[in-house]
Amino acid sequence: MKKIVFWSIVAAAVIAIYFFLRAVFSGSLILDPYAISIGFLRIKWYGIIIGSSVIVAYLLARNQLLKEGVKEDEFLLAMVFVIPFAVLGGRLYYVAFTWNTFFSKHLNLIFDTRTGGMAIHGALFAIFLAAWLFIIMMRRIKGRCSFGYLQAMDAFTMVAPFAQAMGRWGNFFNYEAHGGPTTLPWKMYVPPQYRMPQYANFKYFYPTFLFESIADLFVFYILYTYTKKRRMKYGQTFSLYLILYSVFRFFNEAFRTDSLWFYNLRIAQVVSVILIVIGAVLFAYVSKKGKDVEIKEEVVES
Repeated sequence: MKKIVFWSIVAAAVIAIYFFLRAVFSGSLILDPYAISIGFLRIKWYGIIIGSSVIVAYLLARNQLLKEGVKEDEFLLAMVFVIPFAVLGGRLYYVAFTWNTFFSKHLNLIFDTRTGGMAIHGALFAIFLAAWLFIIMMRRIKGRCSFGYLQAMDAFTMVAPFAQAMGRWGNFFNYEAHGGPTTLPWKMYVPPQYRMPQYANFKYFYPTFLFESIADLFVFYILYTYTKKRRMKYGQTFSLYLILYSVFRFFNEAFRTDSLWFYNLRIAQVVSVILIVIGAVLFAYVSKKGKDVEIKEEVVES
């Protein structure tokens, strides 16, 4: 009976989501980016979705972390330490590659994330750096840390694609991160106020946010399964994430209209190629000389 109820709910949810997306993609339903807008209290769906993705990612990683002997309070502290770096890194990365706009017109808005403008690669690099700094800090203050750097990166990248898949739906509510004009059946209507000037006369665009969300879920399934069943060395999941996510991002970026550019190169594609190379080299190295994964205790879910 419980299974019937569960799958009935899932089926109903899928049907509801289908008709919701159909209405939005056709333009018969226009989204409001604000979930709450009462006086000075204005909260966007984007913020709610991003916040929820962090919580979901942690819950997905928790059991694996405990099995590896990681102290939960230390990892939670690490998250609190790292998240501000992620926000700052995502913003500054975006500003760095749109500097002419900010310098000439909006210098006072550099740290105002409410105006939009975040880059996932900047957030990722900031997380990679902040995690390293946190471990060093813990070892100097307490003399130890219950997890190593590559172990922490494995835990993060095992679930990061799921959080990224959720985060792309924040782009959906903001009508951003879409591709160029198209007449294909899966085209998405974008209201005039959200269109780039050069595409003002077009109505329908590639839903690249959806493409990447689906790809992220696929990467999550691979990495989550690999970590649980096949990972032998710390750093292998991290390496595969750098490769798999970057491959999908490279191809999806070609469809987007809001890419960051360096001369005639899309920055995200250049970075993706570099990360694929780094991931391949790192995977080969840790597979041969890396530290073995240690499962220190079995955790029984209550």
